[in-house]
Amino acid sequence: MKVSVLDDLEVRRICVVDAMERLRLRLSVAEFDDKKIHIVVMVRAFGAVPDGWRHLTEAVQHLADYDLPSRHAASLAHPVVAPLLGETDQHDLSALLAGLDRTAVPELAAVYHSAAGDHFGPLPDSVHTAWDAYQLLAHTNRPADGAPRTLRFLQELAVVLTPERGDAIRSWTSRHVRTTVQDNQVAQWILDDSRTHTGGWRTEPEHPAHLLIRLAPSTGSPGRVDIACWTNSGSAWAPRRRDERPVPLSEMRRHVAMLLDREEIRLRTHRGGLVLEFILPFSLVNEPVEQWSTHGAFGEEKVWDSEFGGPSIGDGHKVVVRSLERIEALQLHRVWNERWDVLTDAAGGARMHRCEEGDGAEHERLYARLLDDPAVVLMTLGSPPDDQHGRSELLVGLQAGLPLVVWSRSGSLPEHAHALAESALEGRLAESLGVLTRLRSAPRTGDHGGEGFTGPRIAVLWDDPNRLPEVPEPIN
Repeated sequence: MKVSVLDDLEVRRICVVDAMERLRLRLSVAEFDDKKIHIVVMVRAFGAVPDGWRHLTEAVQHLADYDLPSRHAASLAHPVVAPLLGETDQHDLSALLAGLDRTAVPELAAVYHSAAGDHFGPLPDSVHTAWDAYQLLAHTNRPADGAPRTLRFLQELAVVLTPERGDAIRSWTSRHVRTTVQDNQVAQWILDDSRTHTGGWRTEPEHPAHLLIRLAPSTGSPGRVDIACWTNSGSAWAPRRRDERPVPLSEMRRHVAMLLDREEIRLRTHRGGLVLEFILPFSLVNEPVEQWSTHGAFGEEKVWDSEFGGPSIGDGHKVVVRSLERIEALQLHRVWNERWDVLTDAAGGARMHRCEEGDGAEHERLYARLLDDPAVVLMTLGSPPDDQHGRSELLVGLQAGLPLVVWSRSGSLPEHAHALAESALEGRLAESLGVLTRLRSAPRTGDHGGEGFTGPRIAVLWDDPNRLPEVPEPIN
């Protein structure tokens, strides 16, 4: 029924005549305008004679120009072609490949070409799913110098899928080979060959993955915090919600460490780095999240004397904070986007404003200063947001749309940090993020000479309005 060439009654009539000539036998086959009824009658008539189905499918293949559905029908009818997969394996693999079409797997054509080789050309436009691509490769000859193309296809496909789906396909492939190949050494050789150069056609991503962790006081439960997280690993912004639940305040840091471990497992095949973005309310915006401990990875073998046995989150990741209240205040998004456009403008011109200690006491004057200079995208606070003046400065900066804010978590920002923050605006945007996130780390050998960095930790608010955890629905 999937052979589209049979949609036409005249073509079905030609198939019947051609099949009878191949059989050298006359059969009585009633004709119907309804495609399904006509094909059922054709199948019954030719199935009643020896080799009838084989000749009928050969005739259909010829007129269909050997498309995938006609090849599949011929493989079922030909007496010398063994089934490609047993019923159980076929059912299991079909379930594993369910939903994997060109939309879900944009790299499907590249995966097919890598497995098939240049000789077979590109994936036909009529083939839209991974299952059909697998079936198409199943009807090609096995290479003389290696594993079947179907196995190579599955191994390549597993690389571009999420770890859960990819690992399930790898497990099926390994189990299938070991149960169908009697010699263990040969089975291992086939598996090793199918994995050779897997993923070599891919261009490694130059973009980082993003893990967004939102902390918000739980409404009606003073002792709990609502924690949600999203991940985004592609070049386009399409964050996926991974978790959301209320957690006792005493378990907040432990739960975040667990989320980080879990998402690192999901992203274990990603190349390009990982940026952690903590979306925090004003009550937590000065929380030193970059100093929170990760879990130790080696059980009882501990190196770090930390809360959960691992290094600090900021030691292995770029960590920034974002404002929960501004994300939720849609009326501030227009000016926020305008400032971000200044930051990303290739012509440059983005500037920094430095708050001196106590500037928050004159918030009206500060706000007017920012409005007068739309090129300001980065502001350093005169004191941390836990201080009344520092909090006022932060609120004014967010109201004015500033996407970048830097402050010392305790006391005033070191002089060297001001200069380094301003220099971050001179390079490419990706480089700017690296410079600013290095500010909040403890000094390391070779880090800008280390002058003035024995003091307090530094917080970086890096708030990209294009990366919202959930795009707000417009109000009509």
